[in-house]
Amino acid sequence: MRLKYYSMKTAILLFLFFLSSANSYSQNYGQSKIQGLIRVNKNQIQPKQGSLHVDIDIVLNGVEVSPNNQLILTPVLKTESGRSHPLPSILINGKNRDKLYNRSLLLKGKTGENFYRIIKANKTKVVMTIPYKVDVVYEKWMKDAGIYLTGDFCGCGGSEKGHGEMLISKDLGNPTVDYDFVPVVQFIVPPKEDPKERVEPGYAYVVFVVDRWEIVPTLKVGTFDNRIELQKIKNSLDYVRGEPTARIKGISIIAHASPEGTYEHNMMLSKNRAKSLLDYITQQYGIPSSVAISSEGRGENWDDLITYVTEDPKVENKDQVLRIIRSVGIFDGREKQLMDLANGRPYKYMLTNIFPLLRRSDYRIEYTVPAFTVEKGKRLLETKPEMLSLEEMYLIANTYQKGSDEFNHVFDVAVRYFPNDPIANLNAAAAALLKGKLNYAKDILEKYEDEPKAWNNLGVLCMREYRFTEAESYLTEAVKRGSKEAQQNLSLLPELKRAYDDYKREKAGYDEYQK
Repeated sequence: MRLKYYSMKTAILLFLFFLSSANSYSQNYGQSKIQGLIRVNKNQIQPKQGSLHVDIDIVLNGVEVSPNNQLILTPVLKTESGRSHPLPSILINGKNRDKLYNRSLLLKGKTGENFYRIIKANKTKVVMTIPYKVDVVYEKWMKDAGIYLTGDFCGCGGSEKGHGEMLISKDLGNPTVDYDFVPVVQFIVPPKEDPKERVEPGYAYVVFVVDRWEIVPTLKVGTFDNRIELQKIKNSLDYVRGEPTARIKGISIIAHASPEGTYEHNMMLSKNRAKSLLDYITQQYGIPSSVAISSEGRGENWDDLITYVTEDPKVENKDQVLRIIRSVGIFDGREKQLMDLANGRPYKYMLTNIFPLLRRSDYRIEYTVPAFTVEKGKRLLETKPEMLSLEEMYLIANTYQKGSDEFNHVFDVAVRYFPNDPIANLNAAAAALLKGKLNYAKDILEKYEDEPKAWNNLGVLCMREYRFTEAESYLTEAVKRGSKEAQQNLSLLPELKRAYDDYKREKAGYDEYQK
């Protein structure tokens, strides 16, 4: 009997010692610990058939539970108004604390307590993932609740500094379709481009002495400086020449004039200025004689004048100005009527602010580039993507994991540099489907609804949007044309339909609980 008495006494003293240690330990273990060393993978939190279904993974990443202490983790439903409902807790005991805990259960004549799970920490720093799955009766107040994870590092009910809390989800969400549909999208292999012909276009506002066409490199008129404008052309040439395998095939210049003066005089000026600029480029920038060169003068630039007048809010009598330009012929007094309008104020404004913009020189540098290896293509994709073909971009994309950011980036670049190419567009839509960017994919695919190569991906889009009749129609037609991807998607359709029907039933029940 005496031995049993001392055992009881020893147990009580040990319990008091451990409790004291836990309270001291909690002073250094606060809110930052639960945020830094504990995280929650939110797998599924939603109302389901009259219950709230909670299915999460609680990940401990080195959280400290010393031998004499314990950690209690409790998911809690809480509203901003203060209403709360704790879910079953997880108890993690340190080595010594676990022995004391089990001994206390024996003394109380119990075999366990109402915890979701009781864990013994074999090491001081606990690294583990705890699957947590419970269902509770869903009540109306829960629609305004969030779910939190509280951590009690001293077993003191959160009354000490050892208590921490982290938000898992702001709301409980809606029912979702319980089916992980992975689309089998179809990409199109672009044809080989041979030869690869490219154009580097640009424009420059090279200025001239009045009524002259000789190039004066240092001339500056108003905001236009020939040193800057000529450098633009040189930069374009250097850009092409920066790729050693590029071969310049042709250079062309088209010069425009503003309307003041006679039509014939302006046409002559534009032709002479275009030729003068072309001569300057070939001589100063070392263009070989094998390069085809051409120049053209377009005369008065009325088309751009309409654009500038339309966009400039400072032009007086804008409607009348535009009416004169559009309805009065060049040789029927168009310029004279503009000069007479509103005492000449609109014309004077255009002469000063708009006419200089009309005297533009457009240039085109035509060149060819050879086929590139995938590794060189990857470098050019970030520096000179227009030198690649669609086929080369496709090959680059397929060196990355399908659906990865790198994979999708290549198709984004492709559609940017080949905006009118159907294959570039359809492949960009396919990449968007993999990424879940349905609206972007839809905008593209609906333009190609009569294109058989788009039908599988249109079927995938319809499946994603739960339009099953349309999905079946597109996929069936794609299968007839030999699409293996469509065959796989068609086989998944019945299961997706069943999952969607289950969702609709659960959603109806959920909506009923919200009333």
